Order: sequence, then structure tokens, then C-alpha cells
Amino acid sequence: MQVIFVKAPADSHIYLDGEKIGETFGASLIDSPKKDPNKQYKLRIEKDGFEPKEIEVTKEIHMLFGWNLIFLVGAPIGFAVDYFSGSYLHYNRWVEVNLDQKSNFKVNLNSESNQIYIQKRDADQKLPVTVKFNKVESVSYEKTDSKGNPLPNSSEGRKIPTGDYQDEATLSQGYYKILGFYYSKDFNSSYTNSVTRVAKLPGSKVLAIPGGGVGAICGAMDEKTNRTTFYWIHLPEFISKKLGESIYMQSYYIAKHCEQLFDLKKYLSQS
Repeated sequence: MQVIFVKAPADSHIYLDGEKIGETFGASLIDSPKKDPNKQYKLRIEKDGFEPKEIEVTKEIHMLFGWNLIFLVGAPIGFAVDYFSGSYLHYNRWVEVNLDQKSNFKVNLNSESNQIYIQKRDADQKLPVTVKFNKVESVSYEKTDSKGNPLPNSSEGRKIPTGDYQDEATLSQGYYKILGFYYSKDFNSSYTNSVTRVAKLPGSKVLAIPGGGVGAICGAMDEKTNRTTFYWIHLPEFISKKLGESIYMQSYYIAKHCEQLFDLKKYLSQS
């Protein structure tokens, strides 16, 4: 079996063969082509105001297949075994889907697939959620009510992320007020040069954090005003626990793609 990750437009709903696997960012464990070479997985992306898009998860030739011929002794045997067993193929691990045609479409939140997703997600609300902060500095967080007011008689005051890179937190379900500056240091492919961008104005935003699973609190910057804002990406517990990757790797994958969400400028203008 193998894992696929799906990046889709912000606030979109992601379905794999009719089963909902995420919102904005999704993941699923699927059978490899070796098990069933004729299997075709279909993704469907839905978002209010956009025409839904349906695509097939494409297959790719595994790089190790070519290495049989280049490096290994007895390569023709390995080549033949891989080919006829189907193990030379694997599904594209990362899938990115954009929507570009606006319409009057509305997501049916009462559909069976959506209701099952919500029930499974909410069943894990009492579990902690592993969070990684990305593209932020001088950041802190505090559990609040839905309007950002500190909770009365709460022992959870303002905190800062911890961990090896000062970018991790374990949160419980609820509302959190996030404060901090957008910060990004992007390297080129050879890591010989980098570009650093820092917002001049700090940001403050209240995010609704669900319980269970893994997620990322992403910093973003409005290029016109140099203002910081934040948004949330999440994999629910019932999906996260099925994946072969560790919790650390899952949160890393999510945070790594913070700025690749569709229509980020529009999101910033509404924040």
C-alpha cells in the first residue's frame, strides 16, 4: 500500500472514490498498482462558487525500475520481475488540484459522505492535536472563546511553541488566538542562496482548532500592506492514524505546503 497527499483550494472538500478525505489538504492510504494494476482512483474537488473537478490519480514509473538496468547485476531479471508483477508502477504521491471556473455551485454539506466525515472527525474531538507553526516568528498562542477573549478562570495563559525548532505545540479542541509576524526564508534548489521576507506588521487571528490528528498554523503576508495573518490546515485523527508516516512527518508535510493553497490573495483580503 502507499500514501497519497492532496493539495486543493482553500476551503474545498476532497473526495477519493466518493469518500471524503479532507478539506483543503487531504491524505489517504491506498492499494499500490502492484496489488491491482487495473485499479483507477478518482479524486473529486468541490468548493462553493467553483465548478467541481474530477481527476484520476496518475501512475508513475518507480525510479528503482530504471536502476535495475543501470546499476544492478542481473538487471534483466529484476526488470522483468518488476514489469510483470506491476511493482514498477506507483501512484503519484503528491496531487495538486486547482479550480479556475467560477459557478453557482454549492457543496452539499448534508451528503452522506460529508456527514460520515464530520462524525468521524468529531468522534476524536477530545484527543490532542499535534500542531506545527510555519513561516512565523515571535509567535504565541492563547486559548480563548470564539471572539478571542481569554477564558475566565483558565489556567491556560499565553504560550509559545516548543520543540527542537520552537515550532511545535500540542493543543486541545477549542479557539486559539494567534499572535506573531510572518517570516519566510526560502532557499534555492542547491541551498546556495536564500530569500528572506518578514512582515512589517504583526498579525492576530482567532482560529478554531479541532481535536485529534495533526495540523499546521501557517503564517501569511498581505504583499500590499505587509500585514500578517494566519490560517489552519488539518488532517483528522481517523485519517492520520492510518497513514504509514509518523506524526512528525505528517505535520512536516502539511506545514511545507502552507503557501501553496489556491487563491491565497483572496483569503488574505478576507482575513
